[in-house]
Amino acid sequence: MTETSIKKRCYISLTKPATNTIAGYTALTWSKIGGVVTIGQIGFNHATIEAPDLETGITQTLKGARSGTGGQIAFRQITADAGQTAVATANEGETEVALQIVDPDGTNSDYWTGIIHSLVDNEASTTTYEGSTFTFVPNYARVRGASDIT
Repeated sequence: MTETSIKKRCYISLTKPATNTIAGYTALTWSKIGGVVTIGQIGFNHATIEAPDLETGITQTLKGARSGTGGQIAFRQITADAGQTAVATANEGETEVALQIVDPDGTNSDYWTGIIHSLVDNEASTTTYEGSTFTFVPNYARVRGASDIT
């Protein structure tokens, strides 16, 4: 059965894990980012390497190095929200942070380590809400496992 993303939650730790494992992530202290509206696609893109072959006349495409793809996360403004404050702190800093994106049923999570940048407020208009959007770029592979949030 296909599930929706409703009830998905996002948490931040201003400390990156000591190891890129479930044990490393579960040792962190997490703050829920309140009022999350959307969680964009987070992952990796690979460069391609072209290797021509004179004999066959065919150029093979090989998978090259990968780099993190920035996903945008939007939230509505909630005064004094600890998670939103942590996002603003991370945006101003130069250090890596950890994100935990919890599945709707709360059983499993995707854990990421990377950077936060480009925190911007929403446009003010008659059709928008007070809130912000930031970009998260992973620097390490995703770790999938049991949720650390009860």
